[in-house]
Amino acid sequence: IGSQTGGEDNTGVPEVDFEGLLAVNDDIIGWIYIENTDISYPVLCGRDNQQYLFQSYEKKYLTAGSIYIDYRCSRDFTDSRTVIYGHNMHNGSMFGKLDKFTKESYMKKHPYVYILLPSGETLKYEVKKAYKADVEGKVYDLPSGEAQNPEDRKLYLSTCTEDSSDTQRFVVECDFAESEAESRSEKQ
Repeated sequence: IGSQTGGEDNTGVPEVDFEGLLAVNDDIIGWIYIENTDISYPVLCGRDNQQYLFQSYEKKYLTAGSIYIDYRCSRDFTDSRTVIYGHNMHNGSMFGKLDKFTKESYMKKHPYVYILLPSGETLKYEVKKAYKADVEGKVYDLPSGEAQNPEDRKLYLSTCTEDSSDTQRFVVECDFAESEAESRSEKQ
């Protein structure tokens, strides 16, 4: 497959060839994008939280693994809390630069996380805070079921801390801001 992005709209959000990606791996459930960062990757959902830890979206071994949601979360991001995992790569790829969100100036320059879905819908989340969280804490205690109100949905981007602690992860917490529905046929 060539480029997964076929261009960008006026907000900078990439256009993604989900048809081509899904032909490679039907575990692809979306695309994550943060404007003016290196974060622009397919999002997967595996049978457990280990499957894509060291596996690319092409189902090949890859030290960096993939970006993937917790397998207990809904594939359509309608749960009250959705956790997305990615490796904290030292070269800055994957979620290797999430710790920059601890700086208020960086957060102001990168206020939104976009999740593009194969249906054509784009979910926009506003970054609220960044912090270290206990692996047994609230972030990872996922309730089942949809959020009663879409505005109650939260998105957590989770990666290892710099010291690779077994008890803590670095988290960027985001609140659902809006959804923009657009049919795929209108874009083609």
